[in-house]
Amino acid sequence: MATIEFKKTLNECLKDKDFKAEFERLTPEFQIKSALISKRMAKKLTQSQVASLSGLKQSNIARLESPSGGFSLETAVRYAKAVGLKKLVISL
Repeated sequence: MATIEFKKTLNECLKDKDFKAEFERLTPEFQIKSALISKRMAKKLTQSQVASLSGLKQSNIARLESPSGGFSLETAVRYAKAVGLKKLVISL
């Protein structure tokens, strides 16, 4: 089985202007998702527990955490409060 080097492959893909534009458009969303998921995991909370703490449905939590799932700012804020995330920095 061949090994694919992620960074090398990403750098190749980023040479394509359309790919690069979409990657840059989605970067803030992925940063938010990553911060939320990392905090949830650090607190050892399940998606169901975050749902209970936030008043959201577990399916909303799963959708937010999904690579292709969208979310509203309100959902992200409720999730962040539930896991105790006090600060989020997004790099553009």
